[in-house]
Amino acid sequence: MVDDELMAQDERAPFLVRDDVESTPRRTPLPLTQLLILLFIHFCESASAHSLFPFINELLLSLVGGDQAKVTYSAGIMDAAQHLASFSAVMYWGRVSDYVGRKPVLLISAAAVTVSILLLGISTTFWMVVVSRCIFGGLNSYQVTIKTTVGEMTDNTNRADAFALLYVPWALGLSIGPLIGGTLSNPQTRFPDLFSGKLWKDFPYLLPCGILTLLSFLAFLILFAYFQETLPHKSNISISLEPHLTTPQHPPPLRALLTPRVLLSISNYISLALLSNAYLAIQPLFLNMPIQTGGLGLEPIQIGYILSFYGFYSAVVQVLLLGPTVRRFGQRTVLKFAVSAIIPIYLLFPLMNIYAKDWYIHSELGGNPNEHINSRRIMYTLLAIQLVLLSIMDLGYGCAFMFITTSAPTKRSLGTVNGMAQTAGSVARLIGPGFANVMLGLSIEKGWLGGYAVYFVMSFFAVGGVVLAKMLPEGAWDAADWEES
Repeated sequence: MVDDELMAQDERAPFLVRDDVESTPRRTPLPLTQLLILLFIHFCESASAHSLFPFINELLLSLVGGDQAKVTYSAGIMDAAQHLASFSAVMYWGRVSDYVGRKPVLLISAAAVTVSILLLGISTTFWMVVVSRCIFGGLNSYQVTIKTTVGEMTDNTNRADAFALLYVPWALGLSIGPLIGGTLSNPQTRFPDLFSGKLWKDFPYLLPCGILTLLSFLAFLILFAYFQETLPHKSNISISLEPHLTTPQHPPPLRALLTPRVLLSISNYISLALLSNAYLAIQPLFLNMPIQTGGLGLEPIQIGYILSFYGFYSAVVQVLLLGPTVRRFGQRTVLKFAVSAIIPIYLLFPLMNIYAKDWYIHSELGGNPNEHINSRRIMYTLLAIQLVLLSIMDLGYGCAFMFITTSAPTKRSLGTVNGMAQTAGSVARLIGPGFANVMLGLSIEKGWLGGYAVYFVMSFFAVGGVVLAKMLPEGAWDAADWEES
């Protein structure tokens, strides 16, 4: 009887502890070995996902006949295919892991990342690139399964610590992945003494992709050999969406979760994911595009260094600022500020290109050398400001997930609500990059607003995101009604 009461109290306990609670339970030690395995595979996924940014424009350019406008369309198709595959599969893999366990699904994900990055390195046609991205999106369920696994191996006293650590390998992958992709692409040109064979000429991106393939395969072996299953063994429990079968062992039916606060929280996550992923799709193209076309004309190795620096910098910002700013100003204020930062982020694109063109005129076509130096300095200063604003935008993700967590009607529905958010995020990641890349191509091809129309359109959408964020409560949703549900 006492055990039942304690379990009921735990079932009603909210995930986020309020600041006014004076005493907290002693923290359970984290399962470090298991957690480190998850952090390593999360790093491998992040590094593989971000490694292609420095050279993707160059790769697509070589596959579509050298037409920059076609590259933007092709990049849009590639991104759309990947995120459509992810959207179609994310809920499926979550349900499969409930039946067969987390470990088999994590192994499938590790194999998918390994195969997809190898296929990218040996791609000789645009459609091979698309297939590699579809494998990465459709068979890779790391994002959902890792979060589910971490939730199962932790409790209310240490879960926040574990989830906070998940950002570190992602940020490291964001830093090291582009560094590998930018530094080691085209090795026959950069390191002719070491890579002079025909293989490296035919496949100029095989070296970085091959290194990440080996890293992902190592993650597969570690998972297979050392990771322990976290799904509790259950028997005689069927999964149903019928309302009359809802019991303490069964989550509520899906339609019972479509409450206004769940929908509003997920809508804010969709807004942030759409705007940020659209930026991530445009950024590497803009950095590599010729200055005359509307970009900065940087080399892949320079892009790799820039993205690598940002990854480390962003990790520091997240660790140092997210908690204090949320405690000082509240979740909604930080989220509004994060979404507001997206407006100048997009408006800085055309401004950077204007100074890049001025630098190009004075340096390449002859002109005042002092103006050449000043324009170049201003261009890089604006790029640095954009990256600072980008780190502020990233603070919004933590706030969005806290709203999603506390919006769940019951504790046992939290997994389903998070699954809904991940599916919605896949839609945003499908629409955002695809629309942005197509709009970028049209802006350049048609000369809309001097080729800058896409940046003004995305800034306008960001204003809508700020309005949406204002509809949220000041702090987290009140989870007191979990007791009645």
